[in-house]
Amino acid sequence: MTTAGGPAGAARGTSRRTVGILAAIGAALAWGFGSTTSDYALSAGVGNDTFLVIELGIGFLTLVLLALVRGEIAGFRSPGLFRASRTGLIQPWGAYTLGNIAIIFSSGAFVALVSSMNPVLIGLLAAPYLGERVSRPATVLMVISIGGVALVVGGAGFDGTLHPFAILFALGGLVCSATYALLSSKLARTVPIIPLVAMQLLVATIASAVVWVFRVLILQGEPQFPANETEWIVTVATGIFGGAAPFILYLEATRRIPTTTVSQFSTLVPVVALIGGVIFLNDVTTPIQLLGTAIVVVSLSLLARYARAH
Repeated sequence: MTTAGGPAGAARGTSRRTVGILAAIGAALAWGFGSTTSDYALSAGVGNDTFLVIELGIGFLTLVLLALVRGEIAGFRSPGLFRASRTGLIQPWGAYTLGNIAIIFSSGAFVALVSSMNPVLIGLLAAPYLGERVSRPATVLMVISIGGVALVVGGAGFDGTLHPFAILFALGGLVCSATYALLSSKLARTVPIIPLVAMQLLVATIASAVVWVFRVLILQGEPQFPANETEWIVTVATGIFGGAAPFILYLEATRRIPTTTVSQFSTLVPVVALIGGVIFLNDVTTPIQLLGTAIVVVSLSLLARYARAH
């Protein structure tokens, strides 16, 4: 008979880690896709708060439908779910709103670079909050990966005209994102993931709707809805694949591998956004960006191998 600590137990542990790594990569791919589609919609003139209401609302409805299909609708009655859902004010609403404001004062490249420091902040806070510590090999790979991100996003925003508000709001978005990761990864141990993310998205939708009502109805601003079928399709797709999917995959990953490891795969997001920009937005890359992409991909491949073995 094989014990749980024998080959069969080791195989199950390896399989669990593999699924966690794949989920972490999937979350990064989904966020990268969402960055590309968000860029398209917002550049086309869709209002930021309007976009968030539609995107996050679609994400919420998608997860409710998924819960119905999977027979998990009862999870919405889980004790503590309502209180846990308030973390949606931190992320996605807080992080997305602050990040978008930072872009207004600087550039998407600068905000992406600041966001790539997410694994560092999580690594520092995970020890006292989750009891996790980042190993030396993982730390080295994290530093290399962030260096690759710096090459991917380039030097935009560092030409001497960077507004202090850009730094303030970008750092605020970074803190919101890291705080959400730590709080939600702990909540996911006691609250069903689909209802948790669905309610977080609902809270974020309501917060975005309040901003929209204030801007449009009180300040008499333009609604700035998607202007054509393509913009509507892109906005709805962002809600499904860039709103609902990444949070589900991220939290599923934290159930299987350390949150500190999961967060490191977020450095893949700017790479995916770069590739998406080339394919869908006709962006042009430079040799330096391609080098940075290679560095990120290789370092994360080594991290995946290390995480699967440990």
